[in-house]
Amino acid sequence: MNPKYFITTILCLIVSGHLLSQAQDIDTQLSGLADKLSAQVQDQGKKKVAVLDFTDLDGSPNGELGKYIAEQLNVDLVMGKRTFSVLDRANLKSILDEHKLTAKGLVDPDNAKKLGQFAGVDALILGTITPKGKDFGLTAKIVTTDTAEIVGAARTEFQSDANVQQ
Repeated sequence: MNPKYFITTILCLIVSGHLLSQAQDIDTQLSGLADKLSAQVQDQGKKKVAVLDFTDLDGSPNGELGKYIAEQLNVDLVMGKRTFSVLDRANLKSILDEHKLTAKGLVDPDNAKKLGQFAGVDALILGTITPKGKDFGLTAKIVTTDTAEIVGAARTEFQSDANVQQ
């Protein structure tokens, strides 16, 4: 084999491996976040949770990234060993639409109670995404639907890369 092709092939493998590890970084961090939250939900004895789209610090929707994080947390929570169930995000959206509630309004104790009554959810997982230079910080809270009390929380950080920016 020609040494130039060999060196080029090796460099391509190194670069693609580096890019792949960065792309997995957010998923790795979300999996760890889900494990932390899952343990806290179980410790609190909650039986059914719903994950809301993550927002910015002002509570405004954070677009596709906020939806992606919520969806991945949903999947990671379902895949983990747990003693609680997770409300499907599509069902959550239809319940909110049907009762004219917004995800942002669920922080209000009365609205959180309504969701608890309509969907049998006794805890919400909500969170924020905060840009930190080249990184992003994630904070997540577990909020009860009966009192809107924060009963658990976790945080993590991940690197911004081309996949995250898209």
